[in-house]
Amino acid sequence: MIELMTGKVIEGVSTIAHHLDTLPASEVIIFDIAVILILSAIFAFVARMLKQPLIPAYVLTGLVLGPLIFGVVKNLDLINAFSEIGIAFLLFTAGLEISFRKIREANLKKIALIGVLQVGIIFGIAMALAGILGLSSLQAAYIGIILAFGSTMVDIKLLADRNELVTLHGRLVLGILLLQDLVAIVAIVVFTSGGFAFVPLSLAFMKLGLILLAAFLLQRFVLNKLFRFAAQSNEFLFLCSLAVLFLFIILAYISELSIVIGAFIAGVSLANSPFKLELESRISPLRDFFAILFFVALGMQLVFSGVGERLVLLGVLIFGAFLIKPIVTLVLLRITGYQPRTSFLTAISLAQLSEFSLIIGGIGMMTGVLDASIFSTVILATIITMSVTPYFIKYKSGMYRFFRYPIRSLGFLPIREVMCYEDKRDKEILLIGSHRMGGALMEELLEDRDKLLVIDYNPEVIGVLMKKKVSCVYGDVCSPDMLEKINLKKLKLVISTIPDYEQTRYLIKKLKKVAPKAKVVVVGSRISETLKLYRAGADYVVTPKILAGQELVGILHEKKSGDLKKAKNKHLKHLRDIHKLLY
Repeated sequence: MIELMTGKVIEGVSTIAHHLDTLPASEVIIFDIAVILILSAIFAFVARMLKQPLIPAYVLTGLVLGPLIFGVVKNLDLINAFSEIGIAFLLFTAGLEISFRKIREANLKKIALIGVLQVGIIFGIAMALAGILGLSSLQAAYIGIILAFGSTMVDIKLLADRNELVTLHGRLVLGILLLQDLVAIVAIVVFTSGGFAFVPLSLAFMKLGLILLAAFLLQRFVLNKLFRFAAQSNEFLFLCSLAVLFLFIILAYISELSIVIGAFIAGVSLANSPFKLELESRISPLRDFFAILFFVALGMQLVFSGVGERLVLLGVLIFGAFLIKPIVTLVLLRITGYQPRTSFLTAISLAQLSEFSLIIGGIGMMTGVLDASIFSTVILATIITMSVTPYFIKYKSGMYRFFRYPIRSLGFLPIREVMCYEDKRDKEILLIGSHRMGGALMEELLEDRDKLLVIDYNPEVIGVLMKKKVSCVYGDVCSPDMLEKINLKKLKLVISTIPDYEQTRYLIKKLKKVAPKAKVVVVGSRISETLKLYRAGADYVVTPKILAGQELVGILHEKKSGDLKKAKNKHLKHLRDIHKLLY
């Protein structure tokens, strides 16, 4: 039966591929994009059903439609062009994230030191292995740069989806990636200038400096005024942001620099715009569309051409991304004083090759430094590492529990990441997550300040609580290290605002075992989850959507009685009180 179905699918695909040869070129383009999006949607649906990340689904789409299997998509040049535009959009949005205020929150000096040392060490390892890998010094330099960088595109998307960009490890990842992006831009300038010759390199940096100067002058005297006027219309705002993006792409192209440099500088020029959030919201659907094409194009480029000749190089790239780079990053973070768990979560999030790996590999191909076998190997390694990254980030807490004992071998290194305030008194009330919903509880709970302990993974919130001398600890309550620090047996009330079902169930199980008399109040995102959490032993489960509906009913009653303004003023006062308390 399965063989029959498989045969029909192959026959159908072959018929479609044959029919494509008779279509006009314009219709072929439409058909190619249509097939890519339809098959991507199908594979993405299956991935979601299996609770798997979407990036491997997109790569698999490219693999199936590309020349390696069915060869349905004929116009690979067009798809590659779309993916290049996708990289431009992704680097534009990465440039929008260049906020030195955010990096400073995670300690700018430490990030700069860690980022530079990490790139330098990985680059040095690649140069040392040049002979073993059968590479020239210049080829090894390319491989060193390719291996050193993590993927801003993948990490920011995955961490944002999990609401982890506000955590300390999220900010460290963001800071290190943004520093690496700056180094990557410099590396692209070096490689596109023809190597390390002084004159062409100086000329390339002079062109880069002129584009940066143009960005500064435009941002200072033109862009703010333009976008203030454009903000009156969403459509005009969107159009202006695209115009700025492609203006800098054209400037980079005219200057004989990579277009990704222009896209990145365009994003940086708008990073401090008061309309940044609106710009990101308008650009993000277009960015996501081209990102899909980027990953599909990656799968299409997977032809294994010459990879068999470079199996040692493939092993080094994968082994380096999954093991050597995380270990180097982990050790550097521990040396600079970060806690073991923060260091591990940051390091494992950076365990992949970057979109810059493909850009720099492509430059190497164009300049004749890298041959087809090396570039194919880089593509394959990039696909593998990017596809595995979502699993690393999804299961990183469990991985830390597994690896925490080897990590403790670095226990002799001092910890300077002090993000807690403790008055040493036994605590009876534990609040997990004091931001958002937890903030509304703080007024009430602070009446028993001496009995209260707060755990939160937002460093800003912990910083404010430390100043107010409220007992607090930064971290994830589901971490074994965290649970070991807390005297759970004395607790009488535990309130958790964690929305994640699996973490909440783990917490209930742990509390019922260690502190069976403690009352446990948790959050359930769905009615089905709420019922399961009650069965797991929760004393009360808050369902925010149900509560919001009940409150809305009350507001409608206020409207009928004519006291809606009174309800609004009361709500505003409450919000201001919470804001004053938390900030």
